[in-house]
Amino acid sequence: MTHQALPSVPDQTITESSLTDWTARTLEAAGLRPEDARTVTDSLLFADGRGVTTHGVARLPLYVRRIAEGGIRVDGRPVEVVNRGAVGVIDGCDAPGAVTAVLATRTAVSRAREHGVGLSLARAVNDIGAVGYYASLAARENCIGFVACNTDAVMCAPGGAVPVLGTNPLAIAVPGSYALLDMATSATAYGKIVRARDEGRRIPDDWAVDELGQPTTDPRSALQGALMPAGGPKGFGLAFMIDVMAALAGATTSPFIPPFDSATETPQDLGVIVVAIYSVGLTDPEDFQERVASLIDAVHASGDGDGARAFVPGELEFSLAQALEGRVPLRRDLVDSLCELGETLGVRFPLDELESPQEGGTLTGGLAAS
Repeated sequence: MTHQALPSVPDQTITESSLTDWTARTLEAAGLRPEDARTVTDSLLFADGRGVTTHGVARLPLYVRRIAEGGIRVDGRPVEVVNRGAVGVIDGCDAPGAVTAVLATRTAVSRAREHGVGLSLARAVNDIGAVGYYASLAARENCIGFVACNTDAVMCAPGGAVPVLGTNPLAIAVPGSYALLDMATSATAYGKIVRARDEGRRIPDDWAVDELGQPTTDPRSALQGALMPAGGPKGFGLAFMIDVMAALAGATTSPFIPPFDSATETPQDLGVIVVAIYSVGLTDPEDFQERVASLIDAVHASGDGDGARAFVPGELEFSLAQALEGRVPLRRDLVDSLCELGETLGVRFPLDELESPQEGGTLTGGLAAS
């Protein structure tokens, strides 16, 4: 893909350490065990730190609501129910999704170290956030990590109007590299349309259709209709097969999954697929890194010659994370929501840690609420 410029540093940020501490304490106050709260927090902050704010702490109020109403079981403990050498199945027991997905990833990596490749299938999983987080965990262990997950139905078939499949995201991470593919199989993430609605913005006409199956630029009509699949039948085919693999785990398929943002009293029973390939045992590590680096260089050199540069998957997000230097972007309306959540649970949000570089100082509570 080609872009004109790297993303800029947002005008409002908070230190990652402060947000991590507050988020973990908030999840504990909501009822999670400390270790589970930290696991969920790490998954959310991974997304926020890379600018993927739809999958970060913006999901925290809904997670807390799901915990309170029973959609997420605080006493759920994922357990492996099938062990067949390089392949295993995990029952998430309706625990926080990140807890199950991390266990599935670690189990796949362990199997890969022994067999060269490891496959973990998980069922009874709640929302796991950004799938790229788990693929990256595998990459840190010298494994190529592939992670996919199904979700509740928000995407129509090509030419259709009724939601039948989820955004069904997939991610592939490369050890020793910032290359990270993390994509929805729909034309865009559902959260981006929600954000456009909340901000009063139009959306591109190739993102979604209205209830009559007609392309729309109105996010409200899009949310009443359905997301389009990425690449038409290609994205739809990928999403369908991810649902098939979720079914292999014993999970519910997309058309029958309760909505994430409304049926908060009901566990989702998503399916997660994790494949880990142990690169060290297959090829010389240095040779592998050189080949990947040469591939990246070739992509960079393929720009159009007029100042536009081609980027590999994950490079823009990595560049933003580097530019943020340990800080995390937060929208002001999200700060208001987090402050309200903190007051409800007795965990004060650290407003004094917010900074707005464009305004040259630390944001006050009044500014954050404006």
